Amino acid sequence: MTAAAVTTIERKPKADPKRSVTKVKLTTERIESGDGFNYNKIRATYFCFRISTGCIVPFMALYMQHKGLSPSQIGSLQAIRPIVTLLCGPLWGSLSDRPGWKKSVLLLLYISSVAFRLCLSFVGSNVLGFAIALCSSSMFYSAVPSILDSIVVSSMPEHERTNFGRVRLWGELGNGVSSSIMMTVINSESYGFESLFIVHAITSAFGFMCLLSFVPEGSPIQRVQEENKNKAIEQNTSVKWKDGFRLIISDIQILGLFSLVILMGYTLGFVENFCYMNMRQIYERNGQPIGKDMTICRMCVTIGGIISWFFAGSWGKRFGTEIVMFASVCCLPFCLFLYGGVTSELNNWTKAGFFLAESIRSGVYASLWSTATVRLNKLSPLNMKSTMQSLMESTYRGFGHTSGAFFGGILCKKYGDMSEAFIVAGKGLLSFLIAAGTMFYTLPQKELA
Repeated sequence: MTAAAVTTIERKPKADPKRSVTKVKLTTERIESGDGFNYNKIRATYFCFRISTGCIVPFMALYMQHKGLSPSQIGSLQAIRPIVTLLCGPLWGSLSDRPGWKKSVLLLLYISSVAFRLCLSFVGSNVLGFAIALCSSSMFYSAVPSILDSIVVSSMPEHERTNFGRVRLWGELGNGVSSSIMMTVINSESYGFESLFIVHAITSAFGFMCLLSFVPEGSPIQRVQEENKNKAIEQNTSVKWKDGFRLIISDIQILGLFSLVILMGYTLGFVENFCYMNMRQIYERNGQPIGKDMTICRMCVTIGGIISWFFAGSWGKRFGTEIVMFASVCCLPFCLFLYGGVTSELNNWTKAGFFLAESIRSGVYASLWSTATVRLNKLSPLNMKSTMQSLMESTYRGFGHTSGAFFGGILCKKYGDMSEAFIVAGKGLLSFLIAAGTMFYTLPQKELA
């Protein structure tokens, strides 16, 4: 009997260390993807969230014009959002980084921004009323997209975070659907601009319910790590945005990432403020209506964004995140040249250039933003992820968009013909990228020599 027992012990299979490690890894991945995180629910959240903003935000300048505001007044009011985002975004981000506060801050900011945005329907043509309502809505909305992105990326399994763009593209789809429909609605004599606010209120209710029901609180692993942070870190969260600035300056990878984001913001700030004015000028000069082609442009924006959001993760895995971000920025001069006009006449080639430029600018934003969001989440400390994401949003809007709109206005005023201003801006950006690329590749070689 003793021999049999010995034999049984000898035949007992040994534990396989590799199998144990695999089991622990799979268990960890299940935990990270658990806690209510569901891809279909997050897709629905982005879709409804962007439908609610896409039905009104792209048409704010047209609504102001409809109320009788002058171009200079519209330009001043449109500058409010990026400036307020620069000032308030990092503060909201640092507040949301307190343990257990992310989702609560997100919901509060979203519903508050909607409430103040709806107040715009009651101010009439009062410029001061517009300024107060826009400032208030922008103050609360400034960190909503960045906090949402931070929560989603942090809650995804680590090995799947590079595919964040495939989740985020549903927001681009929602924005495209709502903006295309509302463009038709506001041009209809039966509805008009006032319908924007009714649709915004209804879609925002669905968006809020999705944020409340579907957005996760965070993975159990991350939550436990946050709860185990000592009290000293929690006491310093009120000034943590200052630490974010220090981190940007001290970390060369984060500094390079923010530099590319600002450069993209500068170019797109110029494009988004003047591209349609430029197209309208060209169409009017040639005596052709722009209405139908404007709808096609909005469709091209949506298509370009969806394609890039979908493939951004695959491009990052294959070529590297730095190459994807730099290559995205290198497409911007080509975009400016297309807005300047493929030919001197408004023919099919020129129109095709406008449509391609619309696809490129949305594609550039999607590929760079998706890659930068995932990269920044990986580089940021655990207790500063929302703060850093908000800082990236703030620098993109505050520094990039504001400076792009400002210098773009100077160029358009100087040349009169906006198409020429776009060509000059394209040449300047191309020259800058060539100089920066040359320095990037030659300086390390000189140091090694």
